[in-house]
Amino acid sequence: MPTPSISRILICDRMGHQLASYITARRSDLICRVCSDGVMRDADRLWADVLIGFTTQVDLRTSSIRWVHSTGAGVDGLLGHPWPAGVSLTRTTGELGDRIAEYCIGYALAHTQRMATFRLDQTRRRWDPLEPTTVKDTTVVIIGTGAVGSAIGARFGALGCHTVGVSRSGRLKPPFDQVRPVDNLTSIVSTAHWIIISAPLTPETHGLVGKSVLTGCQEAFLINVARGALLDTTALLTALNAGTIVGAALDVFEEEPLSSDSPLWSAPGVIITPHVAGVTHLDEAGDAFLDALAARESGKTPATTVDPARGY
Repeated sequence: MPTPSISRILICDRMGHQLASYITARRSDLICRVCSDGVMRDADRLWADVLIGFTTQVDLRTSSIRWVHSTGAGVDGLLGHPWPAGVSLTRTTGELGDRIAEYCIGYALAHTQRMATFRLDQTRRRWDPLEPTTVKDTTVVIIGTGAVGSAIGARFGALGCHTVGVSRSGRLKPPFDQVRPVDNLTSIVSTAHWIIISAPLTPETHGLVGKSVLTGCQEAFLINVARGALLDTTALLTALNAGTIVGAALDVFEEEPLSSDSPLWSAPGVIITPHVAGVTHLDEAGDAFLDALAARESGKTPATTVDPARGY
């Protein structure tokens, strides 16, 4: 059966107008409508063939939308309602994995090179030649072995690290030295120098890195570039005080922006960044949509298709 034609595109995204211009400049047959205030109206959901967005939730059962495209790699912000059969879901990856991998490497190197300590010593005019350590020959446990996790694994592997991926199946795949099933996570972290969260947020991964995982660590440094809800903040604070976690670089949080009264702001060893590790660029979102559209029009399944039931 031929795929129904696509022509009416509803965009609910922070770069909506730029994205509409980018798409129509390359496909003049498409009609784009932008939710400039981020609010979808009944007339919008009954008009559109496609929704492009990142966090806009809509009950697709009562709309004309038959395809949703995420402007980011994650799709959890789009999955707030039951997902009907016949509605496809795609996402944008672009070079997000490369950018996120460099973020992780940057904070790992900052930790081993004791940059925060030396910066503080400088402000105090203190001379204390504490020797830096190295990333080489350390073990990194990367939770999530998709495009982002694989890019992170490749970067750490290039620096001489032992890379352990954690996935649902535990099936070995490059570039990881080994991959273990998520059910083994609590035992795996005991050997980790670095724990990096890069898995999608699903009902199964919500709160995945909690007390049982963090208390099993041995002076590990944690980096979260996935979603805030994968990490139990209370358990992290306890682990920091106990020393099982010696520091953390956090780019994502359950509530964003992070509340000014959050204890994370002043927690020892914690570095906070405002969800900037993997910002989607305009051309990446536009090209990902257009590539997926071209695939659909040729009768193929887009390579960026996501299973809404799994969330990845």
